[in-house]
Amino acid sequence: MTPRDSAIIFNDLGMWSRRIRPGTKACYDKGWQAPNTDLPTRALQNWLDAWGTFGIGLLMGSPISDGTRLGALDVDRDEYTSLARTLLRNPACGRIGEKGAVFFVRVRGDVGNPEFRVSGPKGKSWGKVAECLFVKKLCVIPPTIHPNTRQPYRWIGTPLHEVDLLSLPLIGE
Repeated sequence: MTPRDSAIIFNDLGMWSRRIRPGTKACYDKGWQAPNTDLPTRALQNWLDAWGTFGIGLLMGSPISDGTRLGALDVDRDEYTSLARTLLRNPACGRIGEKGAVFFVRVRGDVGNPEFRVSGPKGKSWGKVAECLFVKKLCVIPPTIHPNTRQPYRWIGTPLHEVDLLSLPLIGE
């Protein structure tokens, strides 16, 4: 499946797809942080028509039928992925890029986009080890090519477009 095909599927499911500039993790399009409902329909169609070699990302915060929003917990270090899995009670869906993992969740309330920082062994600072991508944050997804590994991102468990969104772990109030 191409990134353009994925974008169509995700858009049809009510999620907000965005084009990722080849060789980066960055969104190509101006105004990418606006929800699809705030963008002109023509802009979204233009993005699809010109998808070409772009990868795909999802703007976090798209609405889910139960009143929650789509979010993601982005774990940047392999050492913390099992902890995240445990805290989220073995989530059904995630993705892997170079290291760590991203796990998709439902978000309720205004919890912001917290980051988690730690010190490593012998006082070595690892800095940010995880961050919450809950609102106006981008999450790159398969089949986009990772800029460092030059391999496609890959799904963990059930791909997001096939999972029952109501089965995703709930974060918030």
